[in-house]
Amino acid sequence: MSVKPRPSAPPADSDQAVPYEPLMLENGWRIGGPDWRKPWPKGLMFLTWFGAGFSYHAPGTIGSLNALPMAAGIVWFAGANVLALAAIIPFVLGMIYTKRYLQSTPDAADPQWIVIDEVVGLWITLSVVPLNVIWYALGFGLFRLFDIYKPWPVSWADQHVPGALGIMLDDVLAGLYAAGILIGLQYVWTTYF
Repeated sequence: MSVKPRPSAPPADSDQAVPYEPLMLENGWRIGGPDWRKPWPKGLMFLTWFGAGFSYHAPGTIGSLNALPMAAGIVWFAGANVLALAAIIPFVLGMIYTKRYLQSTPDAADPQWIVIDEVVGLWITLSVVPLNVIWYALGFGLFRLFDIYKPWPVSWADQHVPGALGIMLDDVLAGLYAAGILIGLQYVWTTYF
C-alpha cells in the first residue's frame, strides 16, 4: 500500500491558503490525526489506541472495535471485575496525555483522533456482561449509541466540562448508561427466559 504525497504548501506570496489534507491512501481511506507537520504529541500511540484513531472514517467506532480484543483477553484471564479496574489505567493515562496535548494545542477542543476515551467507556460497558459474542456485540452497540447521541448527563459532560476531563468523562458516562441497560437486560433474561 503506497502513500500519496501531501499537497504542497502555497507559495509564500500567495494569498490563497491551501487547507491541510491528511495523508491519502490508494484505497481511498484518509488518515486522520493531529497535524502531521508538527511534532507528534507525547503518548500519540496511546491516545489513538495504537493507531485506531488515525482512521478518517468513524475513528471513535474503530477505536472501540480495537478495544474489544484486549477487553476480551482481560476478562478471559482475570475476570470481568478486573476489566472494570483495568479501565482506570487508560482513564488516568488518557487524562495525562490529553491534558498535555491540549496545553500544547489550545485550539483543539475535542480531537476526533483521541479515542482512548472510547476504550475506557467500552471497557466499563463490557465489565458487566459475560464473555460472550452476543453480549459483547450488544454492549458495543449500546455504548456507541450513547456515545453518539449523548443523552443527559453525557451531553452535559461533553458541552460543559472543559479540557481533558470533559473529553474522558462523557465516554465514561456513556459506558455507565450502556452498562446499566445491560445489567437490566441480563436480569430480564435470567428471570423470564
